[in-house]
Amino acid sequence: MTFLNLFMLILSGAVIFALIVGIFSVYNGRMTRREISRQIKESSIDISKMIEKLAELIVVESEKTRELIKVLKG
Repeated sequence: MTFLNLFMLILSGAVIFALIVGIFSVYNGRMTRREISRQIKESSIDISKMIEKLAELIVVESEKTRELIKVLKG
């Protein structure tokens, strides 16, 4: 086996490796972006639900505070 044959064998192996790594890195990047987008959507939905519940609690607590003030004033 000559030096040129050995060099071509190494080079072809490196090219195959680079193609495999390149393809999987593109796939991984797309899947990562998709997962991050999904997490952001779920988080925003959860946060909006929490804000709605907090608004309800604020209304209830303000009503209780008004009743307490009326009782304290007599």
